[in-house]
Amino acid sequence: MEFFQYLLPSQSILTLQRWTVDSVNQQMMFTVSSTQQVAHCPLCQCPSQRIHSRYERTLKDLPLVQFSLTILLEACKFFCQNESCVRRIFTERLPAVVAPWARRTIRYHDHLKAMGLTLGGSAATRLSHQLNYGHSRNKFLNLLSSLSLPVISTPKVLGVDDFALRKGHHYGTILVDRDQHCPIALLPDRSAETLETWLKEHPGIEILSRDRAKTYKRGMSNGAPNAIQVADRFHLLQNLEEALEKDFKGKSHILKSVERAYLKAISGEPAHPPEVKEAQHPRRLQRMQKRAERLKNYEQTHTLRNQGYRVKDIAHHLGIGERTVYTYLSHPTFPEWQPTVHRRRRGSQLDTYKPYLNQQWEQGRHSSKTLFEDIQQQG
Repeated sequence: MEFFQYLLPSQSILTLQRWTVDSVNQQMMFTVSSTQQVAHCPLCQCPSQRIHSRYERTLKDLPLVQFSLTILLEACKFFCQNESCVRRIFTERLPAVVAPWARRTIRYHDHLKAMGLTLGGSAATRLSHQLNYGHSRNKFLNLLSSLSLPVISTPKVLGVDDFALRKGHHYGTILVDRDQHCPIALLPDRSAETLETWLKEHPGIEILSRDRAKTYKRGMSNGAPNAIQVADRFHLLQNLEEALEKDFKGKSHILKSVERAYLKAISGEPAHPPEVKEAQHPRRLQRMQKRAERLKNYEQTHTLRNQGYRVKDIAHHLGIGERTVYTYLSHPTFPEWQPTVHRRRRGSQLDTYKPYLNQQWEQGRHSSKTLFEDIQQQG
């Protein structure tokens, strides 16, 4: 009995009366009573020692090894001594044990909350069954939705970026505390006015990290004019990648010659430039003709566009697609053709069973469901 007393949620205000064990259903039940002599009215906070009656509360608590634990709490109802209070009778509060009207102890509720916040719905459900909690996915989701948002203090370093609520249609803005590495707010759009309003409501930001969009720049300049605006590392690397890709486009032959020279330098062979063949290969002549045709279309596209023609009319006149016209117009210089990188085809899981399937097909078994069940039994 003394050992079980230490297992109670609170040893100072609870005392163990009796306990029972059901080894068949692996359940344990503690009957406890409150030892509080004075209770405070939840409305007027007036103390009272006058007991009205007693009642019993059933609480779910943390399991003990493989046994689920249920606590039967015998609590008291008190008379309010304040004659001006509208509540004449109230139940005693045990904030260290259980919340008002709750059916779970505080520590059990904290365990479920930690599991839900860490794992989410499905993973927390699987773990709860292993720990003998036995809660469903909806139980964890309802628990998380009932939690209040944490109080957020204004950070000194704020990261601003956009995210897709519906890709290609609706975008929002996410604000991240760069010191704590956690999001603190989601804005419904990515306009400068919305960001400006939020920054004015949360003064004290010293550094603002963003991409190179002019919209965010305008919102930051108006909402936090004293803050320093910097470009974050991700967008700097992304801009560098786009610049290098655009600069090296159409220069694959130069890169290959540099690579050959580098490999020869490592192997110790003298690096000589490749000899230019006088006789051109037929495929090379064909590629040169196609390049000349594409270059002609590129020049005519810009010429017609400068004359005021629409993209649809240019595509119809030159016999090319509208997407090609947009591609030509987006490049100030002629975009060279990029060779396709052929990736090595990976083997399929079906390759091992193809001889068997071909044999069964030739024998007249054409049911795909039956054949799938056969190879499924084979592994």
